[in-house]
Amino acid sequence: MTLDSLAHPSNAASGPSAILNIGDVPSPVILTPSPLINGYNQPPPGYGEATTSSASAYFPTARARRKSLSHIVTAPAPVSTSEDDPDDAYPLGGPPISISISKAKARKKSRGGSFSLPFHRRRRLSNATWNRWWGIGMSRGGGYTLRQYAVFACVIFGLWYAIHIWRSIYEIQVEFSIFSRKWISREIDTIQPLRGCFDPAHMSPSYNLTQHLAPKRQLLTPGISLRRGMSCYDFSSTVQPLTDIEPSHVTYHTYWRSDLIPFGQRQTATITGFLATQPLEHSKLILWTNGADVVSSNPYVKPYLEKWGEYIEVRQIDIPSLTRGTELEGILSAAGGGGLFDERAWVDGDAVRLLVLWHFGGVWMDMDQILTRDLHPLTEQEFVTQWDCYDKPYFSLNGALLHFHRHSPYLCEAFHIMASSPLPKPNTFTWGAHLYSKLHRRLLAGKVKPFTILPWCFTDPRNCRSDIRFPDPFSPDPDQWAGRSWDGRGEVGRSGRELLEEKVGYVWSLHLHNQWRREFPKDGWVERLLDGYRAKVDELERWARSTAGIGDDDDDNDNVGEDL
Repeated sequence: MTLDSLAHPSNAASGPSAILNIGDVPSPVILTPSPLINGYNQPPPGYGEATTSSASAYFPTARARRKSLSHIVTAPAPVSTSEDDPDDAYPLGGPPISISISKAKARKKSRGGSFSLPFHRRRRLSNATWNRWWGIGMSRGGGYTLRQYAVFACVIFGLWYAIHIWRSIYEIQVEFSIFSRKWISREIDTIQPLRGCFDPAHMSPSYNLTQHLAPKRQLLTPGISLRRGMSCYDFSSTVQPLTDIEPSHVTYHTYWRSDLIPFGQRQTATITGFLATQPLEHSKLILWTNGADVVSSNPYVKPYLEKWGEYIEVRQIDIPSLTRGTELEGILSAAGGGGLFDERAWVDGDAVRLLVLWHFGGVWMDMDQILTRDLHPLTEQEFVTQWDCYDKPYFSLNGALLHFHRHSPYLCEAFHIMASSPLPKPNTFTWGAHLYSKLHRRLLAGKVKPFTILPWCFTDPRNCRSDIRFPDPFSPDPDQWAGRSWDGRGEVGRSGRELLEEKVGYVWSLHLHNQWRREFPKDGWVERLLDGYRAKVDELERWARSTAGIGDDDDDNDNVGEDL
């Protein structure tokens, strides 16, 4: 059936035609659409296959209309005026009306480039009203509007306020470390047996085993973690001198590498702290170094040796002689110490501290320590110190402050571990924190009472949470400490400064962690502490002059080794 036959029904008897004549202009006729045979799986037939039944299914598609009406427009025919028929807007009959190409392109452009059915509205992809309210996007001039800046500022302020509120409710604690499983299995989980240094047959006669096994009068370990509030500092204050017994003589040892950094004003803080806090009639400080002549003639050391030579001594370190009689003999003796003098003095420093305590006994303190109390109450027990308040699983102990008796079996077992293990790499803690932890585990596995571990705040009050640790000694005084205003404004009771000065009197030492390149701020809390120490040392010096004639003006080089 042709379009002409549709326009003239009287010619229906002539029979259907399979040719669709596009050039003929038919009169409009209403076609009843029939459903697709296979739903959306059956494509519409082409022009060559158009029949009466297939044309009715094909004409409702938009492609047929756009194909046939892209260059002509048919005038509406008064056949149907029903508003329910979606095809009424696209009449098929009427005389052709020519329009300009520009209008046709404009109409085509208005429909969009993508396919859509003419009787369905295209879905809106964005909320224009919301965008207009927020002012999203750039202005026509290429910049941002004031509303956009205001929106951005509100978002940033909201995030900041939310984080502030969240932090005021919750506490953030993050500890992140990475360890090799092979290293953990080899160095931590594998526990070798003890050498047997605690057997009476192997113990040195100079070691007082009775004193070691005797009940202790001082409680130095609390048994729980002390990292909340002032609990650690308050526990430290409970350790007080025993007034019913005479203090024993204690030798203090420290070590300085003269080839790394020259001895200067910063280093004198260690000597000044020793003179101001320790009972000199029961104390002596030995400064070990690899250049005794250089250190002794140093302008910062020489005055102390001249005035306090009885209590301060400089000695040359000799690795071969110190290792004699230990398992380290022949291991460290080769090449003047086995080439263990690393650039940070960590490896050789860890070896020297154990060797000098083995031969002489006493207290070891690193040169970056400033003593704040008399250490004699602590010497009832042999001890190492806790690294920090975080309880690190593999490096929890520190040797910045140690106490062991001469020929202690603890040191004997430590030498056995050092001799039976590979030599440490430079700038590592193999003979330091790792060695103490390994020895502690072996002692427990061997059913031997281990050495004492002092809480973190005793010797390193800087190594804990930011809300309770001591302020940075190399920065100006903070505005607050321990939740109190530093100068006491708006506070009831003591100020933060007064509270800190009280806690300094509770702890035993300040550990500065080798920050030799930094200086103490003028009138900072550490500088005020040292000023007090210098005043006390000057007072001791004046008293010594008045009682023994030491340091008279007519003889500045008097022998300070005379009895006071």
